[in-house]
Amino acid sequence: MSGTRAFLVRRLIALLVVTALAVAALLAAYFGVSRNSAAVTDRSTPAILQVAAAVDALDASYDEAKRSISSPTAEFEGLSEEYRNQLSTAKQSLAQVSKSTIGGESARGSLRTTAALVTSYGDTIEQAYASRDNPTLKNAYLGYADSILRHDQSGILDRLEAVQKRQFNVLDDQTSFGWLLSFAWWLLVPGLFLTLAALLVHTQRFLRHRFRRLVNPWLAAATALLVALLPLAVFTYQTQDRLESAGASLTRPDIGHTGGPTARKVARTMRSAHWQAGAVGWIPVGGAVLAALILVGLQPRIDEYRFQPR
Repeated sequence: MSGTRAFLVRRLIALLVVTALAVAALLAAYFGVSRNSAAVTDRSTPAILQVAAAVDALDASYDEAKRSISSPTAEFEGLSEEYRNQLSTAKQSLAQVSKSTIGGESARGSLRTTAALVTSYGDTIEQAYASRDNPTLKNAYLGYADSILRHDQSGILDRLEAVQKRQFNVLDDQTSFGWLLSFAWWLLVPGLFLTLAALLVHTQRFLRHRFRRLVNPWLAAATALLVALLPLAVFTYQTQDRLESAGASLTRPDIGHTGGPTARKVARTMRSAHWQAGAVGWIPVGGAVLAALILVGLQPRIDEYRFQPR
């Protein structure tokens, strides 16, 4: 094998190996950011808002129940519609979030226990209402209801806050860049693509000098394709910015009262990120085209040295 053919074979192998590594790194890095856009919108947002709505509704329900029971018209009006709406909202939210919580099995178990406690809490409020003419018994039932709701660690609100904390931890993982993605986007992907670009440029200079041809169109197209991949870095920056914005919206202290507007805001924020996430499917296609261009560009030159004189 001549020196030129040996060099071209080694260079072809090097280009294909670096291409495979660069495309694999780009695919993993891009997917690592874009995959969370759908998860934040479809799973994290409703789960977090439902728990927040249940917390706010239950917290307000006790004061409303106490006011309603102490009302002079309690005998005729019963427990107020406001109290019943708050309790219904809490039950519906817990029923929904127990199916889709992002806090894992422990959170689902805690939510099932909490739902049972909410039923007990509602029954105790009903008992307090039924005993409204007996101050001692009424106050005892109200005190028990308050304990079910607000007791440290074992109370409904503390349980829900613990679930919410686990959900926020998952949300933070979904919306933060993290050291692994930072390494991939700041070092690994740029390093591999710059190496690939340098190899392509050097190979074209070698071919121009050795074969006296101004340009190899296939390798030139491969080099141009590398430039065409740059928008993916812009997409990643935009997606990450939107993820962080959505995370900030979902961790505001008033989301229990503003569930609908918050959900719509997150949906608007993440809308563009969804189609950008779809670009991940084009990365393997681009990698295959890139490898094909390199192979078509170098293989004919290698074949020119296939048969050597004995």
